[in-house]
Amino acid sequence: MTFNRLRKISLLVMASAVLLSVVSSCDAKPDQTSVSSVDITVTETTSETAIISDNSIPDKVVATGFDVIDQEDNTKLIKVYVDEREIDGVIYLPEGTGPFPVCFISQGLGAPYYAYIDIAEEMAANGIAAVLIDYEAEDGEYSYVTEAQDLMAMFDGVTSQPYIYCRNAFFWGHSFGGLVTAYAGCEYYSYYPEKFKGLILLEPSFDFSDDIYDKMPAFGGKVLIFGGTAGGSIGGGSPEKLEKAQKAFKDANIRYIEGEDHYFNGAGRDTMIQASIDFIKNNMEKG
Repeated sequence: MTFNRLRKISLLVMASAVLLSVVSSCDAKPDQTSVSSVDITVTETTSETAIISDNSIPDKVVATGFDVIDQEDNTKLIKVYVDEREIDGVIYLPEGTGPFPVCFISQGLGAPYYAYIDIAEEMAANGIAAVLIDYEAEDGEYSYVTEAQDLMAMFDGVTSQPYIYCRNAFFWGHSFGGLVTAYAGCEYYSYYPEKFKGLILLEPSFDFSDDIYDKMPAFGGKVLIFGGTAGGSIGGGSPEKLEKAQKAFKDANIRYIEGEDHYFNGAGRDTMIQASIDFIKNNMEKG
């Protein structure tokens, strides 16, 4: 897909954000959206299987290859390899030569990664490299364990590049992507304690995992959790789930954004993005 085509689609996605459907309560899975103007239907399902921990640490994920497929200005279409597996992504780089701090962005279940371009571009405009990942279902199913492995492969490939300051890595995740982010940060932290600086979790869907709260003490960095207050938001309907995570992590804070639902496409979205940028700048290693 060319950059011009990608940008056109992303603009249509963002322009139609107000059309995203809002679930009626947090008792239902708050993860169904429809972007009608580009004929894309995004549905978060419960098809993935919850993984019960056996307290073992997963193997370190090592990228066996890294390619730049296309480039336009400071944006690179990339491909990372783990043996025969390929993971596609896009890096948005700030002006200059770096090295830059980096944030890896994980979207909601089945959501198109380009719906989060506004976040990536704003981070890049503020001196932070941002990476979007094209997560793919396997046999029609999504697994947060598999997505976490893809995230770590992308992390390994990107942080090996000379324009990235590998000791300033942050993970950002929305909804199911918030679970992916939390799981990856907790399970793989022991391999990279000097690199992982923080997690940013936007309306994280922890219900998809049976044991994610048990894993949270393993993460040694800072954590910022965002919750909405409107109908359909986890923060508004089930704040105890976010507060349980705050207590389970070693160093976490919650910020509620008034009037936002699960998708954060309202007036508070800009506030959330700026707060995410501030969190990264306040917690990154000064080089």
